[in-house]
Amino acid sequence: MSDQHADGGLIVPPLLAVCAAELLERVDALADDLFRKITIAPYARLSVEIMADVRDFNERNLREQLTCMAHHRPVRTDITRQSVRRRATQGVPLDAVLHAFLIGYRLLADALIDRAKKQPGTTMDDVAQASMALWSLLDAASRTVNDVYRDTLVSLARADELQRLLLLDALLTGKTADWAALGGTAASLGLPEQGPYVCVVADHGDVTAMEQAMLRGGLRSAWRPRPDGLAGIVALPDPFPAPGCAHASALATVLHVVGTAVTGRAGLSPAYTRLRESADALRLATLARASLPAGTHRAVTLDHDPAAALVAAGPDLALRMALTVLDPVLAAPDRKDLMETLTAWLDSDTGSTTEIAEILYCHRNTVRNRLDRVSRLTGRSLHRPADVAALYAGVRALELRPR
Repeated sequence: MSDQHADGGLIVPPLLAVCAAELLERVDALADDLFRKITIAPYARLSVEIMADVRDFNERNLREQLTCMAHHRPVRTDITRQSVRRRATQGVPLDAVLHAFLIGYRLLADALIDRAKKQPGTTMDDVAQASMALWSLLDAASRTVNDVYRDTLVSLARADELQRLLLLDALLTGKTADWAALGGTAASLGLPEQGPYVCVVADHGDVTAMEQAMLRGGLRSAWRPRPDGLAGIVALPDPFPAPGCAHASALATVLHVVGTAVTGRAGLSPAYTRLRESADALRLATLARASLPAGTHRAVTLDHDPAAALVAAGPDLALRMALTVLDPVLAAPDRKDLMETLTAWLDSDTGSTTEIAEILYCHRNTVRNRLDRVSRLTGRSLHRPADVAALYAGVRALELRPR
């Protein structure tokens, strides 16, 4: 039987060492025979250049194996490993790679056993031990092929993911030169070549979960983890009905899917046609998210609350203005009731005191009295649009200020 060497390699019996030395003289013929036998699908579909590479590896692998056997050294797997990495990178399925190696080892085993039988003084027991040694080599080679192929796929996946992250970073930060230098294409991100696209920014979320949610919604997307959550580019499911205007149902689909997938706030940019516009879209999506108060669980666009988006665009100025406008109310002893009522009135679709009273569980006259008190304290009329806008911006600025 073969001996297990300290480094894990196998040393074949002396009989096989003699036979291997003889076969080294006809490695070319063995390699040609092997090449003819493995030129089957999917190998038959490989290019002429790759097939020449396969033929070269066949000969090198046979020569390495026979040389190790002939010199009574542990059988090396360097060429085997290189070959498997090449085939995995070229997209040859694992089953086909294993089948090719099985054919190769059977061919080598047949040639060695045939010579062993012709050696003077060889017994059936010698032949049996030689056969067992060759089967041990085949078993070890099969494990090597499986392990190396799997590790190569993992490395390729990591490299692909790193490439995608670098491309996304280049797009989302506006580094178009880096995007071009990296050979960026929509296909490399798994996106269609033509827009429209939207940029999405979310507080929280897992990239894999988000991608799967998008796929369930029939959407193609690419996502990048960020310190403040996730940023992604989503392809809208149908085209623009008119230049510069996204189809409402398409955007609604993205809003719904994102809204159900996130666990916090999410903002969507307006639709855009060119991937190189993603940095500007990211800024607008970030503003849309910032227009929602912290703790909100919702996805919105800038159209959801344009005034809140304007406040979010200049938070320091907006907060200073809010404190100036609302300072008398905030200084009042009943400030909590006054702010609660003002906010409910500003959020109301109708401005009905009866409706607001039901929301706040109080009498409608109480609502009127509180609103009148806000008007007197601030000097702002609730019937004058400019004053209402100032009060609205002030309330939103207080809601959006960092906690």
